[in-house]
Amino acid sequence: MQRALRIGFSLAELAEVLKARDAGGAPCRRVYELAQDKLKGIDADIEALKRTRRYVKKVLCDWKQRIESAGSGEKSHLLYSLTDAVSKAATPPNLFRRKKST
Repeated sequence: MQRALRIGFSLAELAEVLKARDAGGAPCRRVYELAQDKLKGIDADIEALKRTRRYVKKVLCDWKQRIESAGSGEKSHLLYSLTDAVSKAATPPNLFRRKKST
């Protein structure tokens, strides 16, 4: 049970499978389908994290330039610069959102 939870099965999904099993059914195909969905979700999360990583790297590059061009003791307005970066970005900076299991 812990291993199933660890790979992303929800308690509701496990209850569904166990109920079918306890009723004499063989929910193996359903378990397999659910696991495939978990893998698809993980792949989507990885892609979203890669996009977020690229965005953060760009922000850090911009911030490094801002800090280097600012004089000693001058503000670089790093956090303020994020509002400009977000409005100019083609995609939102953080696309990593775990879908809630139903």
